[in-house]
Order: sequence, then C-alpha cells, then structure tokens
Amino acid sequence: MRKNNFKQAFRDLQNGLKVLAGRSDLSLAEKFSSILEQITEFFSRVRVQVLSIPFDNDLEEIYFFKFEKPEYTALKIYYAALFSLLNRKPEGHRKRIRRFYLRELDYISACFKRYRFYYEYYRSGATDLDELLFLRGSLVASPVLLELPEADPDFSTCGEHLFGMFSAYEALQEYILEEMKALEKVTVGGAIVSSGAVRKYFEYTGEMINMVELAYGLWMSGQFNNGKASLVEIFRWLEETLGIELGVPSNRFREIKRRKRLSRTHFMDLCRSELLAYMDNEHALEGKRMGAVDVGS
Repeated sequence: MRKNNFKQAFRDLQNGLKVLAGRSDLSLAEKFSSILEQITEFFSRVRVQVLSIPFDNDLEEIYFFKFEKPEYTALKIYYAALFSLLNRKPEGHRKRIRRFYLRELDYISACFKRYRFYYEYYRSGATDLDELLFLRGSLVASPVLLELPEADPDFSTCGEHLFGMFSAYEALQEYILEEMKALEKVTVGGAIVSSGAVRKYFEYTGEMINMVELAYGLWMSGQFNNGKASLVEIFRWLEETLGIELGVPSNRFREIKRRKRLSRTHFMDLCRSELLAYMDNEHALEGKRMGAVDVGS
C-alpha cells in the first residue's frame, strides 16, 4: 500500500465496520470497542506510510490532508459519536425519543455555527486558505481553533480535523433524521405511511428546493419561537405539514449556492415580484373604481 493510495483499504474498512455494527450477537460496547480498534489500527498503518515516504510537494500534502485524511478522521469521530448517541438514547414513547433527537440535532447545528467561517470554507470548495489549513506546521491565528483536541503534529493539521468533524457530524445528522422519519411511521388502513402524510391538508406541487429556500429564510429571519427554533425543526415542520421530504439541510443548501442560471434566491424573488404585481394590479383597479365613482357623481 503506497502513500496517498489508501482508498481501497479504506473502503474495505468501511464495509467491515458496517457489518460489525449490524451484528446482534455483540453488545453495544463490544461492537464499538472493536470498531474503534480497527479504525485505530488503520490510522497507525497510514501514519507509518505517510511518515516514511515524504510528500513530493506542498500540493500533494494539501490534497492528502484536505481530502483523504479527513475521511479517516470523520469515520473515527462518527462512530464515537454514534456510540454516545445510542448509549444515551432514551426508552419509552416516541415523543420522548424525538425530543432527544432534536436536542442532538441542535448540538450539531450549534457546532456548525461555532465554526461557521471554516464550515462555509468546507462547503464552498474554496482553496485560498489551503496552505494554512492543510500543511503541517502551519499556524492559524484563530482563538476558536485552540478549542480543538491536541493534534499529532506529524500526522495532522487543524484543517484536516475540522473537515473530518464536519463530515462526521453531517453523517450523524443524516442518521438522526432517518431515525426520526422512522419514528413518524404510523399505520393507516393496514398500510404504513408517515404521520406527516396523514396530516397533509394541501398537496404541494412546487419544486422542493423552493421549500428549502423558504426554510432557510424563516430560520435566518427568526420567525419561530422568538428566533430560537432550529433549522432542522423548521425543516421537519414543513415536511410534516406538507407531507414532503426535503432531505438534509446542508446538502440542499449547497444546491442553492451552486445556482448559476437562476438567482440564488429565485423562489423569494419570484414571491416578491408576484406580490408586487398583485399590489400594483389592485392599486390600478382601485384607481379605476374611484374614477368611476367620480364620474357617476
């Protein structure tokens, strides 16, 4: 296995961990202890290879610590967080479990907000800070980065750990959302449907991305619970109310940011223009009515 060429070994590790996580003959602690052991052993092999064969240039080092190593770091963070989640998950009524999941989603959302600048850098695909974030020995003068765990200076960078954490939390967020969807399953006439579908009063026939744009607008402008409602809660409310599936907020937000032909606020721009046209039309009609009254007088 050569330096910077660990992809197949990593895929094999991922597949093996999925099988291990699904074993019913092991306790939760036994499964995750074995999982973290395998991840640690993989990290050790990669570290030896990276340190024994120097990178050819800075671009090669940046690529490894920006794209490859964060995948490995994300796997470790994800399984550690998943074990904590499952270990703390309450028993009982689904409403109690749902509240627990919502608190976890709030924690993830708070983490993204705390590292908002770097999270936006991670999502945008920008490259202007790569030399500071993904070359070993680089120092980034940012107080928020001092909160990160002490890193192995020979085998990590501050940006690599952040990107791994973001990827892991996005995966955990997706896992929780899928579990919450499963909680909402109810039986109607012998068929299993989502409770959101049962409560649907209108059939939404517009584009789903429009509701994503609306959700972000409602969240950023603080329209619910005095601005304390989380983005995930607003997403779930729209899904349950309209009987639709919007997916993971951060993934859908990327679609909006990548718009080229349309405005990035296409839906809100459309609502604004249609509302203004309606107001102008109403104003014109009122003017005609007033003119008719004056003539009749």
